[in-house]
Formats: sequence, structure tokens, C-alpha cells
Amino acid sequence: MEKVLYVIPNLEYHKGFFKSALVNLVVTDEKIIVAHVKKEMIQKAREEAKERGDGFFKRLASGWTMHERYYDMSPEDVLKESPENFSIPLNGIKEVKLKGGNVDEGKKEEMEIRWKEKSKFSGSMNQREIKKKLSDLGVKVKGGGLFGF
Repeated sequence: MEKVLYVIPNLEYHKGFFKSALVNLVVTDEKIIVAHVKKEMIQKAREEAKERGDGFFKRLASGWTMHERYYDMSPEDVLKESPENFSIPLNGIKEVKLKGGNVDEGKKEEMEIRWKEKSKFSGSMNQREIKKKLSDLGVKVKGGGLFGF
């Protein structure tokens, strides 16, 4: 049975020229699900935190930590959560390219998944961990090493 193995949270998905969306990448043993984060979802996470009696900062952060719930969801439910969600089959990925960022220059780390199209993401990510997780699943990964190799 397919299950969620790893989540790469809070990335910017570059849909096209000047268009981007906040997404979480949910990695299963069969595919990568691009799960869109909606304002309503963040609001809901904050309301749930408020109901639990979490303090102000914990409520504020709940929008950034809500990706953790994907570990308790089935891949089908993750896909159905938002109409824009889509998946990339692992066996359809030609290669994943990881590029380091530079905090001083305000450059975010980048990840490009090459499959029938090119899907580009940027943000703060643990590239060494991503490289290991995806490589373990048989995906060809370039970059993401200590010095970007």
C-alpha cells in the first residue's frame, strides 16, 4: 500500500511567468504530490490551534507546521485536498536538479523536477536530505551535496 514517506514543506511553486503558489511536496513510495496550500487551510490550522488553547505564536506558526498532518493522510486524500493538486510519478521523473541558494543575496534554494514538463520550486529546503530520500527511491538527483555537487 502506498504511503507518505517524506514532506518538503512551504515551497514556492513557479507556475509560469510571475505566477507562483505556496505548496508542500508530499513524497510517497510511488509519486511526488504537489499539494497547494490555501489561505483557508492556514486559517483552519490556526483556528484548530486556537481551539486547542495554543498561544499566539504557536497559532501563528501552525500555518507553517500544518504539513505534518500529511503523514497521517492517505496519498489519495492529499491529492483530493485541493483541485490544483497534482502528482508526478517517480518512474516518470528524468531527473531532479537541486541548486543551493545564498541567504546574503536573498537567493532561495531551488529544486527542478524534470518529467514530461519542468516543475520548478524554491524556498528553504534540506537538500542533502531530499537528495538521499529521492535517491533511495531510485530518482536521479543532481546537486544537493555539500558543495552543490
